[in-house]
Amino acid sequence: MPALTDLPTELLQLIAGGCPAPDILALSRTCRRLNKACDSAAVFRLSFKTHLPELTSSAFESKTKLVRFMDNYVDGSNKPCQRNEGPKLTWLCLAVAVSRLPDTLPELERLTEPLTSSVKIRGGLRLLMRKPQQLDNDSKGSLQGLMAFLCTLPIWGYTIACNSGVAAILDDLCPVLFSQLPELKSLRIDQFIGDENPLQFAFCLALSNLETWRESEDLRDPKRPVHHILVKENYDSNTRDPEYEKFQGSWIGKQTHALLLADLIARNIHYVSKGGKPSIYVSFLNFESGILNTDIPTGLPNPKKIEFLSSWYFTGDRGKNVEHGAWAGAATIRPRFPLLTPNLITPLGKKGRFFYPFTGDGWWSWYTTRVRDLARRLDEGEWYGTYMHTLLLGSRFGQPMEGIRFRKTSEDGDIYLIEAPDGVDGGGAFTLRGRVNSSAAACTVDLQKKYDSVTIDCLGLVTPLGICGGCYVPGPRSSRAVGYFWLWKREWMNNMVN
Repeated sequence: MPALTDLPTELLQLIAGGCPAPDILALSRTCRRLNKACDSAAVFRLSFKTHLPELTSSAFESKTKLVRFMDNYVDGSNKPCQRNEGPKLTWLCLAVAVSRLPDTLPELERLTEPLTSSVKIRGGLRLLMRKPQQLDNDSKGSLQGLMAFLCTLPIWGYTIACNSGVAAILDDLCPVLFSQLPELKSLRIDQFIGDENPLQFAFCLALSNLETWRESEDLRDPKRPVHHILVKENYDSNTRDPEYEKFQGSWIGKQTHALLLADLIARNIHYVSKGGKPSIYVSFLNFESGILNTDIPTGLPNPKKIEFLSSWYFTGDRGKNVEHGAWAGAATIRPRFPLLTPNLITPLGKKGRFFYPFTGDGWWSWYTTRVRDLARRLDEGEWYGTYMHTLLLGSRFGQPMEGIRFRKTSEDGDIYLIEAPDGVDGGGAFTLRGRVNSSAAACTVDLQKKYDSVTIDCLGLVTPLGICGGCYVPGPRSSRAVGYFWLWKREWMNNMVN
């Protein structure tokens, strides 16, 4: 009977490619013949494609199309993945990460348990149960890599990676990352997870809470988000200390708070739509604001329909002025599609660092480019949104803002003026006019919402999830926000109501 090693190399590679990456590595250690057959980028590429779950969004028609798209990034003489060991090691790391996908939830829970067990919420109070445990460098690197991986999967089209299970774990982490206790200052979000990691945490949290309210949540005693305090302080221009003020004023800090605002609004929409009741204090605030029996929005953005990749990713445009020219072959600027950073790809000698290569600048490059691209194209399509008076759970909404179609009235480089004359909500017809700064350092939207007799300033930021910001009384700048808004593309919703 012929031995396995007697088979042609091509057939051995097909067999190996159907196995998870750890099994391929084990097979390659059995003999020189199998080592040579397995030592190929094609084998790990096939393993990645085989074990990647079916995509859940419309970004790519299938995972086959996604893998072919990735080929444009991984292969080629001027592509970033040609550094170090090139495509083979890149596909190896991708295949290993996908093989670990079923373990991401227990892995995330294991890594965060030393932190989440330090603080408990009792009756709205944060209680320090024991001295917080500092994570060692390996655990911290693994946690950062895992968060980066979870944030990358939705861009590829696997949106359910950020699910209710992830949301529950991240919610348990919030009392630590957003704590006001001096003993936990070193674990606060601006201290503990630096660089772009706060942004990734907020992005993953918002997506995880966006589509579906967790059915296990008790509407009579729900988990009340603790980060509303920091978000409110941000939009009220308050700071708790100089270090956090520096984070608040940074581009990453502003974007992080905008995503956290979207998360709070999404939670409240789910809570109220499921019949959740406000506390006595929130009921008083609802009465004081005059928002009592209004309608909540008819839907929320569906992560499966949010456009995370702009159409120009697929055009292959090779013009000299194309910003995404790195993978298109026009220039050697940073990549705009989130894959691995080659200089972080090393033989994974650190136990458990399966996702660490994702902590490079690939996701950051995608985020900044996506936000800037969306800021430049606010005049495309219809926008829809909502308004909240407070950020507390159970706060009522103004009626949905509809009919918002921006048009550019003048343009000067990255800055242009826009207006939307046909908006309507519970207050009646309104016009939005203002200025957009689509430069890489800003991506801001400053609008005036004008009814027949009332005008409100709406100051927001463009994020991949839409425009989020605070509402203020016009005139000499009042630092206190009187409300909060979130606008998103109408086409991102499940139900398109004419």
